[in-house]
Formats: sequence, C-alpha cells, structure tokens
Amino acid sequence: MPSKGWLKNVLRFMFFLILLFLVLIVIGVFAAEYLQDVDIRAWFIKTQWIWFTVRLMLYGVIGFMVLSLSRRHPGSMPAKAKWLIAMVLIFAEAITQITLS
Repeated sequence: MPSKGWLKNVLRFMFFLILLFLVLIVIGVFAAEYLQDVDIRAWFIKTQWIWFTVRLMLYGVIGFMVLSLSRRHPGSMPAKAKWLIAMVLIFAEAITQITLS
C-alpha cells in the first residue's frame, strides 16, 4: 500500500497538469479570438533564435535538477534514466527545429 505522502504528491501533480491544461485552453481561445490577423508561425520563425535560447535555458534547468538529484541521492536515478531524459530533450529539440523549417 502506497504511503499517503506519495498519493498526495501524485494528486498535486495531477492538479498542476489540469490547471496548466486549462490555462493553455484559455490562451488558445484568446489567440483564436483576438489574434486572427497575426501570423504566429511567421513570428516564431522570425524570433526562432530567442526561442532556441529559451529552450536551451530550460534544458539547462532540467539538467541541473537531474544532476542535483543524482548527487543528493546517488542510487535513486539509474544511468538509463539520465540517458532517457537526455534523449527526450534532444528529440523535442529536433521536432521543434523540423516544424520551424
């Protein structure tokens, strides 16, 4: 039987995901309603290096978190998990670059 702390953390995470989903829906409705004449894809292409830098900073934060977690609790994260996280981030960046080109 899982502990109550684990269940509490899972419920917090699910609440955060649902809240994030609702915020994204509101942003999408706003964009569809009030930004109809704005070409968002062209804007992303024009500012792609800014977004690339932002993504690299986010990847750096994720890398720092993984590193600090593995240093505090050396046995808690296997090497395969670290490689999997790195591959997911590389794949996400590749997909982004493909869609912007």
